Amino acid sequence: MMGYLYLHLFYSKKRTILILGLVLWIVMLMLLIYPNEPVVEQRLYQLQNQRYYVQMMSQLFTLIFPFFVVLVTMDHDQSHLKPMIGYFGRTWVILHKMIFYLIVITWLYFMFFMVYHILPTFLTAYYTFDLSLNLVFINLYLDGIIITLFVFIFIRDRHKALSVLIAVFYVLISWLQEDHPNLSLFYLFPLFSSLYSTFTLAYVYKVCYICLGLSIYIYQINFETI
Repeated sequence: MMGYLYLHLFYSKKRTILILGLVLWIVMLMLLIYPNEPVVEQRLYQLQNQRYYVQMMSQLFTLIFPFFVVLVTMDHDQSHLKPMIGYFGRTWVILHKMIFYLIVITWLYFMFFMVYHILPTFLTAYYTFDLSLNLVFINLYLDGIIITLFVFIFIRDRHKALSVLIAVFYVLISWLQEDHPNLSLFYLFPLFSSLYSTFTLAYVYKVCYICLGLSIYIYQINFETI
C-alpha cells in the first residue's frame, strides 16, 4: 500500500517540482546566510548574528513550509483510492494513507532541519548548534501536520487547486500573530507565533488540536460516499 501511494504521489512531474524547489531553497539560503563580515567580527558579535539567523529562518520557514506541505498533500483525494476502500475497507486505507503522509511530511521537515543546521556551520564562523533552536522546528512540524489535516478535511480532487489558499491563510495568520498577538485567534488557529511558541502548553494545545482534526477527518471519511 505504501509503495502504491508513493507511485501516485511522486509521479515524475511532481517529483521534479519538489526536487527543484528544495534545490532553490538551499541556494537561496546559501545566498542569504553567507556573511560579508570578516571572521573576527562574526565571532565578536556571535550572539547577535545567531539570533538574527534564527529570526530570519523562522520568518522564511513560515513563508515556505506551508507551500511545500500543500504541494505534497493536495493530491490526497485520488479516485484510484476508492476501489481500494471498497476492497480493503475504509479503516485500512485511511490508516495507511495517514501513516504514509506523516512519513513524507516528517522526511520533508527533516531535510529542512538538516539544511538549517549544516549550511551555517560551513558558511559562517558565528553559528553554534543549540538544542533550543529545535523548538522552532518542533513548532513548525506540528504546524505542518495541522495544515495536512486542513487539506484532508476541506480539499477534494475536483478543487485541489484551492489548497493553495490554505497555505496563504497560514502565512497571513502567522504574520498577523507576529504583529498583533491575539490569544483568542491562537485558540482558534494555533499556528506559529514567536510569542506563544515560548510556552510549553502551546505545544500540548497543538497536539490536542491535531487529535481533534484527526477525529473530524476520520468521522468525515467514514460517512462519505465512495
